[in-house]
Amino acid sequence: MTAEAIQSRKLDIGVVLQTTFQVLGRNLATFTILGLVLAGLPQLLLALVQVGWVSSNMEELSRGNITMGPGLIASAGMGSLAAIITTAILQGALIYATVQDLNGQKPNIAEALANGLRSFLPVIVVSILFALAVGFGMILLLVPGIMIACAWCVAIPSLVADRTGIFGSFSRAADLTRGNRWAIFGLFVVLLVILIVVSAIASAITAAALFANPDALTNPLQAALNPVNIGISVIQQTVSSILGATLIAVLYVELRRLRDGAGPQWLAEIFS
Repeated sequence: MTAEAIQSRKLDIGVVLQTTFQVLGRNLATFTILGLVLAGLPQLLLALVQVGWVSSNMEELSRGNITMGPGLIASAGMGSLAAIITTAILQGALIYATVQDLNGQKPNIAEALANGLRSFLPVIVVSILFALAVGFGMILLLVPGIMIACAWCVAIPSLVADRTGIFGSFSRAADLTRGNRWAIFGLFVVLLVILIVVSAIASAITAAALFANPDALTNPLQAALNPVNIGISVIQQTVSSILGATLIAVLYVELRRLRDGAGPQWLAEIFS
């Protein structure tokens, strides 16, 4: 394929969004279970740690004396580490499941989870390097950070599907996104708006639950123990994680199709 032909094939963010929701619709049960186990459950555990800390420090909180002891720091650290690991497993699992779906197959939880477990360590490394690069770009100037994010946004799918290796995934992602980075930026703006709407709905439900229990407005323990608040935070984390990971996987497949002309035959070869 000539360079001119490649440049003429531009990313349609409408196609990416439509395909993302189609994939989610066809695999709602599978993706929801994976999301609840690998994103919602860690969020629930972190919430329970918070509840435990609040309940054991009520007297200090009432006096405005807030201290973070080593126990809380250790618990939060372990919870955060667990969340990093489960998020990486979820990304690998959903990349596998999305590609299988787009290849006309029905992904199952066991195979998706097995793929996530095989790839989670390099996924964590790529995620850390990506975050450091974007963060450094944001510190220098806002625009470089955004462009780095758009250039390398499909590094993890490249790692999992193309098996390019940790550093090869970044060069592969940069090649796939070249010529379509402004469209990708627009796609992420749309995703951000969707997530803001989800967050606003969650906040409204949480606020309604607090006002339904006036004691929770002045009692932090009551607010922390409110099952509606905990449930909403778990659901919000699950939805955001599933939507983001699936959209990135669909974006990768679409960019691969545009850049390399890859079709069903290529999709069938992945994970075979």
